Amino acid sequence: MKAQSAIEYFIIISIGLMIIIPYLVYSNSLLLGYKDDSNVNAAKNAVNKLGQNADWVFSQGEPAKITTEVFIPDGLTAIQFINNTIIFKVRTSAGISDIFYTSTANITGLLSIASGYYSITLSAEDGNVRMSVS
Repeated sequence: MKAQSAIEYFIIISIGLMIIIPYLVYSNSLLLGYKDDSNVNAAKNAVNKLGQNADWVFSQGEPAKITTEVFIPDGLTAIQFINNTIIFKVRTSAGISDIFYTSTANITGLLSIASGYYSITLSAEDGNVRMSVS
């Protein structure tokens, strides 16, 4: 009798796990997809905001300066300034995604890749725009 009840409990638990495990796997994949999408969207917002502000500062001329608050998302592997392009490299479950903005100005500077909110100062200097964390 005791062996039979043990087998019945085992069967009930096995059926329960067969129902729950696929649901957990599906939920986990949805969560990872949502996290990737939110990181990429936050990177797009940051790049666009920095690029538009760089264009504005460049159009104003040399003494122009602006400070803006930008959210740097989690999963960022690099921030590069190549001539007039701002490039954010974001790690996703599918690999590395490049998010970029091409500005009218030559952009220089150094920004942190650590996640968080940063006040970034953009200033026009000798035909280019310098970005720095303030």
